[in-house]
Parts: sequence; structure tokens; C-alpha cells
Amino acid sequence: MKLDEMKVQYDRARDGFTKETAFAVTSEKKLPKVDVSGIAVKVGLCAGVLALAFIVRAFGVGAPKEQVVETSSYSDSAESNSDAPGRLKYVDATGAKWSAPVKAYDIELMLDGSVLRFTAGASAVSSCMDGSVHSVGTDETYGAFVRVQSQNDVEVVYYGLDEIAVAEGASVAAGDVLGTVGVGHSMYMKVFENGAPVDPSQYVDLSLGGE
Repeated sequence: MKLDEMKVQYDRARDGFTKETAFAVTSEKKLPKVDVSGIAVKVGLCAGVLALAFIVRAFGVGAPKEQVVETSSYSDSAESNSDAPGRLKYVDATGAKWSAPVKAYDIELMLDGSVLRFTAGASAVSSCMDGSVHSVGTDETYGAFVRVQSQNDVEVVYYGLDEIAVAEGASVAAGDVLGTVGVGHSMYMKVFENGAPVDPSQYVDLSLGGE
């Protein structure tokens, strides 16, 4: 083989080796392809979630509304003062007395203190309290009567009526007319608590003299 031919073969062999080596080295160092678009989408979603959380926290969007309870503007000192302006004043009505059942010229507490006698100055006889007519009838001593019973076991009997204007079982209110009595005639009244007679002056304001 001639020297020139050997040189040509050497050069070809050298060139081939260099290209194969370079390709192998390049293949080993080649980095994997990165999906840049996928990363951008994920970063955008995270940013959106963070922004939404900030809006909800800052402005209360979607948060349940707290119930607003109106409270009194009065101070503790006003609360304890029943006469403070704008406050309702509590009145104990248990001690309030009734009006007399009839206008009278004279009122007398009779016998053992269980009977009130009124010398009538007008004819209308009215109920002293709310209740229902328990019974009507005639008493041998005091004449025609109406017995009115309240819900708290108090009964009032009105005697000496000339006429009776209500029937048994009827509901009556304080001031309703039960009957009539002659002017100048005597009308009698008894009060019972749980069936026992009591002093009627404990219930009736004798200074009023009726409606």
C-alpha cells in the first residue's frame, strides 16, 4: 500500500472517530425538555388562589354576617333608677283598691266587719272586679243578690238589688252594671277569699264613693 493511500484511510478513520465521540458526549449531556407552559399555568393558579383568599379576608366576602343585637343605651346607674327618662316605671298593683259598687251618701262597715252597707245615691250597681257571675238569687236577710267570682278565688256578693241585669255564667268586667237599687235605699256587699268572709274594706276604696 502506498503511503498516500494509507494517509487517506487514516484521516477517514480519525474523522469518523471524532464525530462518533462528539455525538456520544453531546447525547450524554443533553438535558431533558422542560414544559415551560405547564409551570406557568400552575404559578398562575397559585397566584389566583392567594389573591382570592386575600379578598375574602380583607372584605369579608362570603363570610357569614354576625347578628346585630340592639342593646339599651342606658348606663348601669340609669338601669337601677326606675325614674330614669324613657324607662317604664314598674307599679305594683296588688295593693290597688276597687271603686265602690255604687255612688253612696253613706258607707258603713257592719256587724263583725264582714259587711259593707251603702246608702245609694244613684241606682246603678256595678261590679268591682273582672270575673264571672257565679250565681243570682235572694237572701232572706239582704234581699236579691249577684255573686261574682274572680279567677283568683275571690268572690263578691252584691245584696239588696231591686233589679238584676245579668245571668249566671255571664262574664263581667270591673264597672259593668249588675243591677239597680233605689236611690236612698241600702245596698250590701260581702267579700270572700277561698270561701271565707273577709273585711271588704281591705278591697274597696271607701273614699271614692263609686263611679
